[in-house]
Amino acid sequence: MSIDPLGRIRLVLAITVVPVVAVALLALGLWVVPSSSSALPAPTAVAVPSTLAPAPASTPAAFEPIPESGAQLTAAVWRMAIGQAVVDAGAAKLGAPYVYSASGPYAFDCSGFTRWAWMQLGIELPHNSGAQWAAVEHISLDHLEPGDLIFDWGFGGGEPDHVGIYVGDGMMIHSPNSSSVVRYDSINWWTGASTAAGRVR
Repeated sequence: MSIDPLGRIRLVLAITVVPVVAVALLALGLWVVPSSSSALPAPTAVAVPSTLAPAPASTPAAFEPIPESGAQLTAAVWRMAIGQAVVDAGAAKLGAPYVYSASGPYAFDCSGFTRWAWMQLGIELPHNSGAQWAAVEHISLDHLEPGDLIFDWGFGGGEPDHVGIYVGDGMMIHSPNSSSVVRYDSINWWTGASTAAGRVR
């Protein structure tokens, strides 16, 4: 008896490939199976009692983004955004060494650090803690916001001996001294020092 190879291939295709293709087409909704139900008349709409008015479709409220300018964008919002940007700039230098009179970008003294952070926003401060104290608005410690400057007097009156940047929650980021690096500390880190605050305008 002779064997028809083409017939055997057709048989294998009919048994394996065709059912797989059919299932795939059904899953994708591309194969419509004829049905006698297609000849049935369309169902009639159910009448809604007049006492029950259909509920109006709810429309989601339009999202109103915070404007980039204008009267709605208050000075407080600007100050918060700028202050946080200064904090973020300073945080990028965590671990940088203290070097006397250095103002970055790889090493800093205290006023060089605060000056560099504010320079990233295009605002120039003098490179001296006393000159920075003279250049800012003096504010209460109760009114501190991120980006404000913290000043310390450790050796009596006169000009402040140190300056750092307030980050929130009673903490600041600063370049403390030659034995340390840029780091976070409490605003009361210097035991016995007098502390005050200033706001860059």
